[in-house]
Amino acid sequence: MLPQTQIKPLMKNLGIKEEKNAVLFLARLKGWIEKNGNTTISLAKGINKILDDIHQKEIQKAQELKKINLKGVKNPTLKKYAKEIIELHNQGWGVRRIEKWLLEAHKAKISYSSIYRLLKQQNELIEA
Repeated sequence: MLPQTQIKPLMKNLGIKEEKNAVLFLARLKGWIEKNGNTTISLAKGINKILDDIHQKEIQKAQELKKINLKGVKNPTLKKYAKEIIELHNQGWGVRRIEKWLLEAHKAKISYSSIYRLLKQQNELIEA
């Protein structure tokens, strides 16, 4: 893995929001250079194409997260952290682990059953 001292400035300079996208950018750029050479025109085309693709993916992901259905949710703390809860669940975290993380990271006491109901309402939780 690349050092954080290199990744963070790269993310800032390229306008990339996620670390994995910065690493993906570098990997794709390396492949572009190997395939198309390292001339100025080729590099400009490759960088523009790769960055455009990454930014489109980030925009699409942000729009998907905006589609959160908070109808019927009364808990203001749950509304505040709904995006994070859904994102953590998409990363494979369970409801109780999300509950513990919210308590540690944000000092937000939300019961696991409330988190479960939110995820079920979002059709994110797949019944076993």
